[in-house]
Amino acid sequence: MAVQSGRRRTRLVVIPAVFMMALAACGGGKSRDIYPVRATADGPIDLSLVKKLYDVKCALCHGYDGAQQFAGAKNLSQSVLPKNEVVSRIAEGKGTMPPHKDVLSEEQMDALADFVLTLR
Repeated sequence: MAVQSGRRRTRLVVIPAVFMMALAACGGGKSRDIYPVRATADGPIDLSLVKKLYDVKCALCHGYDGAQQFAGAKNLSQSVLPKNEVVSRIAEGKGTMPPHKDVLSEEQMDALADFVLTLR
């Protein structure tokens, strides 16, 4: 009995914690100011910031290599979608993936789509 109640207690803590982490990663707060993915006068978009943005917003479900497929996420390394469709999926979401149009700027979504294409 003691083992069973311990497992139940663990589930009551772990399941909500995992859910909150997934929620935070998939659209928690606005990332426009945290990851200012913009081209500057000095040069193009900083790819290290795009990678960090992917790591925070996408990698929990899609994996760092794009192939994780957690919670119904698609394998980005095998995707054949054109860039405009990738941008649309990021903006509007699909299935369990939430929309990011209110969280990310257009520039960030465009840069993320470029990054996703490199995972193929």
